[in-house]
Amino acid sequence: MSCPGFGEVNIPSSRAFWDDCEEDEFDSIEPATKSQLKFAVGADESPFASDLFVLVEGPHIKEFCSGALLQDAKPICDIPAKTSSLHWNASKGQLLAALEEDLTSSGEVTELLIPYAQLAKRVLTITIKPKIEYKSEVIGRYSGHVAIVHSVGGKGDDKAVTELEAPNFIAGVAAGIASWRNQMELPASSYVIYTDKLPLDVIAAQPVLKLMQKLGVPCTERYIPPAKDTSYLYM
Repeated sequence: MSCPGFGEVNIPSSRAFWDDCEEDEFDSIEPATKSQLKFAVGADESPFASDLFVLVEGPHIKEFCSGALLQDAKPICDIPAKTSSLHWNASKGQLLAALEEDLTSSGEVTELLIPYAQLAKRVLTITIKPKIEYKSEVIGRYSGHVAIVHSVGGKGDDKAVTELEAPNFIAGVAAGIASWRNQMELPASSYVIYTDKLPLDVIAAQPVLKLMQKLGVPCTERYIPPAKDTSYLYM
């Protein structure tokens, strides 16, 4: 079925007019593939309750999570955001999501994880960001700090941590899950850590581990990144 033409300029064909519109063309366009969780063999594919659901999100974060958080956790599924994944620590009753920052898919991933967030007794989100993104009128005060730690949307579980001030903000899956929990009047604590080294190294990881230990998240005392085969040293 052709759309009726309108306008008078058509020499030989004007892009400003519907001179060659076929509705049947739209029938051949395939719908976009919906993102899905990719479950491990034998894993329970139904959302289940947890005592604590921990989401750690940031660039280059998977390596840190694997080395410092997930030793006693069983993989549940891969999350469709780069190298992100969901794990279950049965002995602690904790779900842990390692979320590689990917803002283009954060909305879809948030929807996929909401069923787990809905069943969790508590939700904790930790966003890792580069220190260069932090804005403050007294930025010089933090020049010697390895990391800057703030809570988001309230004091959270650690009363010694001050709240993040505008114009700073967090985005991504962590923000989406925390916002959803807040709207549902369910408890959630959110933190952001601005660090001067990403991926995290031995020193930069310490403030992150210290915060997790305070909040009751099982983690190693010290994080040592895996050795790299490549080097930037040239002869």
